[in-house]
Amino acid sequence: MWCRGTITELIPVESKNQRKKPCGPIRYKVCDVALLKAFLIDFGSSVVLVFSGCDPTEKPDPATLQTIETHDICLFVRKPDQHIEAELAAIPPLAVRCSLKDVAPKNEDEGWGEEAKTKFLEMVNNKVVSMMVFREEDGVLIVDLRKPPFNEISSNIPLSLKDALVFLDLARFKLQLPTQLENYTISHYSPPNIPQEGEEVFVVVCHINSPSDFYLCLRESVESLALLEKIQEIYKKEDGENMEIFCPVEGQACIAKQEDGNWYRAQIIGLPSCQEVLVKYVDYGNVANLTNKDIRRVKQEFLSFPEKAIRCRLACIEPFKGANEWNREAKERFEEMTEDKLMLCSVIEILDNNILSIELFNASADNRRKFSINCLLVEEDLASYIPGYTEKTEVKPNEIWDDPLEEISKTSEAFIPMDMEPVDEGDYRSLCNKELHGRISHVVSPSKIFVQLLSSESILKSLQEEMASFYKESQPECVKWESGMHCAVYIHDVGQWQRGQIIRIVSETSAEVLLYDSGAEKTVEVSCLRKLEENMKTIRTLAIECSLTKIRPTGGSTQWTATVCERLSYFLTGAQVKIVIQLSPFFQENDMSCALPVKILCKDETGKMTDTSEYLIKQGLALRNRRTSKADGACLVSKEHLQVHFKQKNTQLDGCNSEIACARNRTVPEENSSISESEQKPLETSKPHSGMDEVYKPPIVPEAKIFQAIVSCIGSDGTIYIIPKSFETALNKLMAEIQNTFKGLGLLIPYCWKKGEACVVRGSDTVWHRAKIIEVSGSVLQVQYIDHGYIESIPQCHLYPTTFYTGIPPFCIPCQLYKTLPIGSFWQQDAVDYLQELLKNEEVEIHVEELPDNPWDKLSISLYFGGMSLSSFMACQKYCVAEDGQDLQKLGVFEGDLSPSYLLQPLPDPGEIFPVTVTHVVSPKEIYICFDSSGNLTKCSATERAASCDSESLKKALKWCNKIVKTLPHVTNFKKELPCLAEYVDGLWYRAKLLSITQLVPLQILVQFVDYGTYLVAPSSRLRHIPYPLLKYPVQAVRVLLAGFRPASDDKNVERIPYSPEWSLKALWAMLDCVEGRHLSASIHTLSPEVTISLYGDDKNLVHLKLIEMGLAELDE
Repeated sequence: MWCRGTITELIPVESKNQRKKPCGPIRYKVCDVALLKAFLIDFGSSVVLVFSGCDPTEKPDPATLQTIETHDICLFVRKPDQHIEAELAAIPPLAVRCSLKDVAPKNEDEGWGEEAKTKFLEMVNNKVVSMMVFREEDGVLIVDLRKPPFNEISSNIPLSLKDALVFLDLARFKLQLPTQLENYTISHYSPPNIPQEGEEVFVVVCHINSPSDFYLCLRESVESLALLEKIQEIYKKEDGENMEIFCPVEGQACIAKQEDGNWYRAQIIGLPSCQEVLVKYVDYGNVANLTNKDIRRVKQEFLSFPEKAIRCRLACIEPFKGANEWNREAKERFEEMTEDKLMLCSVIEILDNNILSIELFNASADNRRKFSINCLLVEEDLASYIPGYTEKTEVKPNEIWDDPLEEISKTSEAFIPMDMEPVDEGDYRSLCNKELHGRISHVVSPSKIFVQLLSSESILKSLQEEMASFYKESQPECVKWESGMHCAVYIHDVGQWQRGQIIRIVSETSAEVLLYDSGAEKTVEVSCLRKLEENMKTIRTLAIECSLTKIRPTGGSTQWTATVCERLSYFLTGAQVKIVIQLSPFFQENDMSCALPVKILCKDETGKMTDTSEYLIKQGLALRNRRTSKADGACLVSKEHLQVHFKQKNTQLDGCNSEIACARNRTVPEENSSISESEQKPLETSKPHSGMDEVYKPPIVPEAKIFQAIVSCIGSDGTIYIIPKSFETALNKLMAEIQNTFKGLGLLIPYCWKKGEACVVRGSDTVWHRAKIIEVSGSVLQVQYIDHGYIESIPQCHLYPTTFYTGIPPFCIPCQLYKTLPIGSFWQQDAVDYLQELLKNEEVEIHVEELPDNPWDKLSISLYFGGMSLSSFMACQKYCVAEDGQDLQKLGVFEGDLSPSYLLQPLPDPGEIFPVTVTHVVSPKEIYICFDSSGNLTKCSATERAASCDSESLKKALKWCNKIVKTLPHVTNFKKELPCLAEYVDGLWYRAKLLSITQLVPLQILVQFVDYGTYLVAPSSRLRHIPYPLLKYPVQAVRVLLAGFRPASDDKNVERIPYSPEWSLKALWAMLDCVEGRHLSASIHTLSPEVTISLYGDDKNLVHLKLIEMGLAELDE
């Protein structure tokens, strides 16, 4: 093979010991050359020609170059003549010089070693690779070579060649300063939100090095599982963005893989080698040594969250007997006491670098001192107190020793005897608009939240200790328990005795009780009930019932949905909050029905104080209450917040003497402006959602009996979901509004979802959609997109509960095929898969056959695609039985004497000018034309408009046929002019007709594509029977003869058209240039015996004039 080349080195015979490179115009005779080196500009390689008489030691290095020894170099080198040289010079070199981006030789001084060159050649030689071009430097393209996305997994091409060279220690990444990195700045996470000195918070210990070096997460951070799920979703995608870090820098934020295969937020804290990094997982505190391939760039959305792991040490203790380090037993015991447990953390001191010195307590314990982790390690001889600190001096400066319960009941103003009048309302008025610290003990709804003031914690603690001591050895009593009786209740969940009142007797062995020191309601065994001692009755109820102000339910309802109640309960229960009492000027002392109106402030997971009412409004779970009438402001403080009336005798309490009974019998404040008397009852008795029909309105069916629609989805049961074309504008408008409403949302905190609940969901297409919950299973939920019908499993972090759009009916309509019975009485999976492949996202014609009795049921329809009935088509494929099979014969195979034919295209009247395109040229005189549908049809004749409509309908029908072509039988009866479908070289099937058999073995048939006029010789495997609906469209290509010219009599071109030798090939090419891809116009001269036309070009001149000018044709008089 001869190749283009450039001489790069010459060694003449006369100077064997001195090589000369062509830096100047040096010339030698070929016979005087001992060695010639040439660069092949179209391949990028070099070849060396050596005269056979030359000393082999003079051969150039490296020896890997292709070397040819010859006795005559002239046999391998030619100088092209001037004509060929001019043509070759117009073609640029086909080999482009490139350089891999950001890599350098392992040893800069030695350059690229032979091993690196050999290995690189092995990876790329004669293989297809994907090349990404970054820039050009001095004529060299700076690129990255990668494995093509379509290549097989088994291929030995590495994903990235430069990574492979570095990994093989044959190259290194170019060192870059931080200011020279692609992102120009090193990304960092914001530091964790740490509690203040003296603050107590609930935490989870996430990583332990020793009792003096461990990490914990605040409980709010533990709840943020959505962040982790979002990271997995993005970074586990193999076809995701290129997020590799080629040049890691110490201190850089990243996403790193763990041993469990998941990805977590991390920070690079060391670079042990060029291929390794030391990372710290910022949300857990542990470190790991990883390779570069296990770290990724961090997206901006994950940088906005502060680090979760807070570094801590246990306060006031050190290794046992002053040892230098903690022993293994102490570490294991510390892990055992804290592993997977919710702990209470008391911050003693904040040390340098924001390291917390803390005391840890078991959060479920009654007596903190008894279960202090610090003290337990000392008691078990696993730790010692630091010098100068003893257990006796453990009391903190601000700690107040509680008085005995008996003293509290005598002297404290925090209680009210049963016969004492309620505290005056002025006590609460004096606290109005001031912040009170409390803890949420129980949440029923935004209108019913129970709060325990922190100032009452010592009373609650003393009461629980007294009850634990008094009832510890008690036995079940033979008491006839009745509704309204007060009792002591043992709660197994927390191992505590609490005060309660019986709400109702459930059975002989169980009762429902109200725990009025927390506000919760429990169903317990009667064996857990004891008579409440009199001195325990004198202490007021320690849970204040509150109601959030200035908000009301969404969707025009007067009831709070279970979604709002459960989400609020998850967010608030157990949280330490600030409450601000907001009394109305219409407060009335004798009103006993309203909860205390308050504003509740609590910390979100970023550590900021958030108004709970504003949070609910922002999340779309509540609306702002803007009514300002007197009634709206008249939410009064209930006396039940100030006292608990007990009766000495455990008889039935009437409503006037028992505020607790009143609280149980009513569901909401009677005059609360936001909530009506129909407010929902506590969660234990609320009804679950029954489905979408109670949340969304039913879909609307268009009035027209026949309409066009898009098939959005095929359900697993064969339900066909359609979106009428007339609904598309309204749907797009709604989707745009939803995107604008929810586009600014961050990660969503988890909460308890219910089946049938309305929501919006960010789908796999990253777009927000209306949806409903289908199935709840762990952190992944099954949702149905109500405007498209399909069902998808989605992580909770992508769901958002809202009832904003429930008043708009779904845009997709569930349908079933009319009078069509699936084989086996239900659609088999293969049939559903086939329907999905055939119909999804396709436009079809819908005939409404029968409306459902229930608007939520399926609409009975006949569906037509490409003019074919879906029911009949599926019946032909043996997937179902169509009761009304009138269209079956239209899908049949044309056999026997039945010889269908195509319809002919109606032609315009002679003399009329019409737009055309040329689809095939047989000779300069004989062509095939189609009416041009791209023109302005309003100015066209009726014939042209009809032809244009037929052309568009035919394209749609052929598109459908290409989808179902494998179901059509092969042609076995080869009659001339028989219509069929034939596969063209582009892999698509078109309408054709049989012309003749050109070869018997193997069988080859000549066919003509009737809509283009082109011919093809094809085997029988590429011919299939044509469905009946395709025969109703006229053939699109019309054979015509051009008038006004004939072959030139003096055309001297030797090459002629074989089947039309009167014309030269040059004339054929010239005609092709005149008509190919152009918008032409024509007028008919005659219709018989042949259709003869005049053809005009873009310039309105006859196209054959160009051939006459070239001497390839002449005018025909």
